[in-house]
Amino acid sequence: MVNSLLLGFEVAAARLFHKRIPFFVQLVPTSRCNLNCRYCFGEFHEREGENFPRENLLRIIDELAELGTRFILLTGGEPMMYPHIADIVQRIGARKIELILGTNGLNVAKRIDELTSVDIFSISLDGPRKLHDYYRGAGSYDVAMEAVRAARDRGKRVQLQYTMTRDLVDSFEYVKKVAEEHKCFIGINILRPQRRAEGGVVNPDEASEKEIDDFLAYLIKTRPRVLPYPTSLLKRLRTWPYDYGRSVITTKSELRGYKPIPCSAGRFMVAIDNRGEMYPCAKWFYTHSLGNCADGDIKRAWRELPPVNCLACLDPGFNLLNDTLRFNPASLLGLLRRF
Repeated sequence: MVNSLLLGFEVAAARLFHKRIPFFVQLVPTSRCNLNCRYCFGEFHEREGENFPRENLLRIIDELAELGTRFILLTGGEPMMYPHIADIVQRIGARKIELILGTNGLNVAKRIDELTSVDIFSISLDGPRKLHDYYRGAGSYDVAMEAVRAARDRGKRVQLQYTMTRDLVDSFEYVKKVAEEHKCFIGINILRPQRRAEGGVVNPDEASEKEIDDFLAYLIKTRPRVLPYPTSLLKRLRTWPYDYGRSVITTKSELRGYKPIPCSAGRFMVAIDNRGEMYPCAKWFYTHSLGNCADGDIKRAWRELPPVNCLACLDPGFNLLNDTLRFNPASLLGLLRRF
């Protein structure tokens, strides 16, 4: 709670004095992955190498701490594939930055003793074994559940990252049951057309517009306690002026009367891929980079980062974060209660 209050004062001061501070950073240490998910946009399973140089990444972590970073999300690819993941985790912990590890769960249980500095494990779970294995590969469900148990046995907070595929209510109810049993919370990822790392788009062609809308209505009606999103945020998603295949709005003329939550991308948050390319947030990965910090000089890169033009976002997690950064009481309570 003390850390949360401190962050609140820091955000308020940054707003008051018009400062840009990367409070929330998403880091991709490697683009490699050990799964081949049907809806993956990055073709990560086909890659070899493409790791962020260890010394440069350690320098970035040190400089992010000096810049005021309070949260780092390690993701990928699969971050557990990074050969120096233990060093990175340890350095983030030593710099007193809250660490969230986004993972498919593979290798987590067997290496849990190397991950003591992880504060939150965000482990992918799409539904029951049959559905999860269909999308992520045979045996991936058992490994994910093993990771959940290993993290909870050590008293770590766990988020089950639920991707909306098909049979949304039934699959979510299953994930909710797991969350309740293991005292976890749930994050939701709306499956939509994704930009490929090497160009083109993956259209997963999964849940229809009506299925997604009905699912959001179901969440609003049932208000699952394992979700950090307030009802007001879920209702806002249903007023999105486009189909759910479009995730961002960048110009006022495209708002069509929609009232967005002001976005902090590029001001209070940034995403950095394994090549050092910097983006406003993860939704912009593999588009036009705002800068590069592959040499480890994140202070220079942050200072030179151009303004970001993004007005509205469909992503529930980013909406929750942006709503919290503007001190909306409902979102603050939801986030603090889970994080």
